[in-house]
Amino acid sequence: MTLTEIKKSILRCCPDWTIESVRYLDEGDFCAAYVVNDEWIFRFAKHDEARKSLKREYCLLPKLANQITLSIPAPQIACLEDNLKPSFIAYPFLPGEALSQERYFALDGASKTRCAEQAARFLNEMHSADVKLAKNCGVSANDYTAQYSDLLKQARENLFAVLDEPERLFIERMISNYLESGAASDFCPVLLHGDLSPDHFIFDEQTERISAVIDFGDMMIGDAAWDFVWIYEDYGLDFLARMLPAYRESDKPALLRRVFQFSLLEAVEWTVGFQAKGVDAFAEALTKLQTMRIQEEARLAELLGVFCNF
Repeated sequence: MTLTEIKKSILRCCPDWTIESVRYLDEGDFCAAYVVNDEWIFRFAKHDEARKSLKREYCLLPKLANQITLSIPAPQIACLEDNLKPSFIAYPFLPGEALSQERYFALDGASKTRCAEQAARFLNEMHSADVKLAKNCGVSANDYTAQYSDLLKQARENLFAVLDEPERLFIERMISNYLESGAASDFCPVLLHGDLSPDHFIFDEQTERISAVIDFGDMMIGDAAWDFVWIYEDYGLDFLARMLPAYRESDKPALLRRVFQFSLLEAVEWTVGFQAKGVDAFAEALTKLQTMRIQEEARLAELLGVFCNF
């Protein structure tokens, strides 16, 4: 959509608005985001699944805003009717920059700890939210048994033919162990952010604090460990070591084992997903999978070793 089309779509639903400026901000698989009048974020759905995701956000996020210390998007405007396209939600702009790896590792020790503790407090609050409230807003519970049984089936049918035997055995063992261990169902279901990566922590450079968390489009109900996967993958052990003492779960080694399981499962899912997306993308995914197989024991030992005092 052009900026002119974006403006027309907004005025169609908000005829009393005066639009002085519209600029493109960013986009993902589900939505494209625009800054309007330097004060509002409008997120436009790219397809029907995205529209349903925006509906969930519009229903639930305003209810969570008073329960979460950090700022989060609290949509105030929506155009989400089934027969209207394009669909969008809008909320006040949350200023700041993403807490990228580079920004995080440039901080001094006290600021790193402060940011990690803020992330832990956010997850404590998010994971304490009323699951029934989330379900009433259309947030679904993740069925890990079905998800990873299907992943193993896809890997056998589509991926194994192009893998060497060590990778095939690794996938079989790793997914089968997860399913047979009971980990797929033996957890307390919580409301998950679902995609907690550096891009979604908003950082205030003046105070050197996290000021907001954004992009709740992947909210789901599931295992709390999932919300640590991208923190582990993108920030590494330094962030986790500073964060976990402030997180509410008492059995930290058990939590970390589940985080590591999800990290391995995600590598397989990524490889299966990229198989049909071109040689370069698949080669990158396959290299990651091979590396994780080779480093599996060392990575788990390193992960658990940092927290041996818990």
